[in-house]
Amino acid sequence: MNDDRTYCSAIVREESTRVSCKPLPENRPRKGVLNVTKGEPYQERPGEQPSLFVYFAIVEGEHGPYGYKGATPEDAGPVHNAVVAFPSGRRLGLISYEKHSREIPETEICGADGTVCFPAYYPNT
Repeated sequence: MNDDRTYCSAIVREESTRVSCKPLPENRPRKGVLNVTKGEPYQERPGEQPSLFVYFAIVEGEHGPYGYKGATPEDAGPVHNAVVAFPSGRRLGLISYEKHSREIPETEICGADGTVCFPAYYPNT
């Protein structure tokens, strides 16, 4: 992240990489949450149905590690956490996770302290 208003995400799988840079939304979808992306489909081979959907969330501060609230949904991958610190002192949590089906389970992802939670598979709600 080159500043605290723009983010870039990358999906890296074997030999292919897809990078996308966007500004953070002006309005927060919920307390502590700056952005939750829709599932980006990943195709192993062109022309095939996507076998994986990758999600990315940006949250304010350090409330992690983040994980699924309750049991991990079927066909869901692990939740990955990172924190970026800016010279201003602002800290953002970067969270990525995936699922291996088109089915949308109703589950939340929450920080370890329970302060910040958000719907895992519904962007910016």
